[in-house]
Amino acid sequence: MMAALMTLTGLAACAPATRFEWGAYEPALYAYAQNPENREAYRTALERAIEAGRKRDAVAPGLLAELGYLHLQAGETAQALTLFQEERARFPESAVFMDRVIVGLGGQAAVAGGEAQ
Repeated sequence: MMAALMTLTGLAACAPATRFEWGAYEPALYAYAQNPENREAYRTALERAIEAGRKRDAVAPGLLAELGYLHLQAGETAQALTLFQEERARFPESAVFMDRVIVGLGGQAAVAGGEAQ
């Protein structure tokens, strides 16, 4: 019994802390909400979290769309579309919403078969 408990404890220590890479998203979002002048720090935190998440295929849901929205606010539509499309590809459950956003920006949304509409 004790050996099994020790083994489980050892395995738990090897597991990643979370399924997704959030980086400094939460404190950066809070700082940005408190003071919108912190926009660049927020953007940087999102970029770093996404980069770290891509390295282990663990980008957190919504981060790509959030960064895409910041690009859209800055008038960088092409970058926004790219991020929205990646969000849709990584998280199929976001397809209905992301497709509407992508099409609304003049991009092509993927259909269930993976082809562009």
